[in-house]
Amino acid sequence: MIMVESTSYRRETTAMRRQVILMAALKLFATKGYTETTMEDIRQLSGASTGSIYHHFENKEKLALALYLEGRQDLNVRLQIVMNTPGLSLEETVKGLVSAYIAWFVDNPDLGQYVIQADSTEYLSAQVRFLQQSSDAVSQHVMAWLRPIINARHIAPYPDQLYIPLLFGPSREFLRRWLRSRQDIDFHQIQQELGRAAWHTLRPDP
Repeated sequence: MIMVESTSYRRETTAMRRQVILMAALKLFATKGYTETTMEDIRQLSGASTGSIYHHFENKEKLALALYLEGRQDLNVRLQIVMNTPGLSLEETVKGLVSAYIAWFVDNPDLGQYVIQADSTEYLSAQVRFLQQSSDAVSQHVMAWLRPIINARHIAPYPDQLYIPLLFGPSREFLRRWLRSRQDIDFHQIQQELGRAAWHTLRPDP
């Protein structure tokens, strides 16, 4: 029993240390930029040892990719909660997805900006484009939820490639603009209006 607790504690400590390193990297990438940030900068800000840094991340490129994956996976969890909530109507779920999408970026502005900008960065763009096509991408999870709804014709008929842009595209563009200024606005109203717009676009013909 003591051995199990000790192993569990070590794993928890290792996971926490990894998270601290990632958050230090995010702060430095946001303030200094990726190119100017060194692994030594990340080590100093995180308080981790050199050995610990390289135990978790082979190099800065792998660390940058891990940070992107961390954000994408966390956003996916937020959306999965909405899709797995029992008792919601289709309209409530569509609006809930838009609301959860916006809320995640508001709760994680630095990480959100990093995720949004990742596909246009030289050091991540190729890997991000590949990952966006993979089976664990956010869009793939949402499309898996939408598939039976599309097949049952409970939602407006569009080519498959349009559903994700129509659902999240306006919100993403709003967030891209907001993340530049971080101005104080009424996000509840924004969530309501963009959710209503998404449903208006995706709802089946009356």
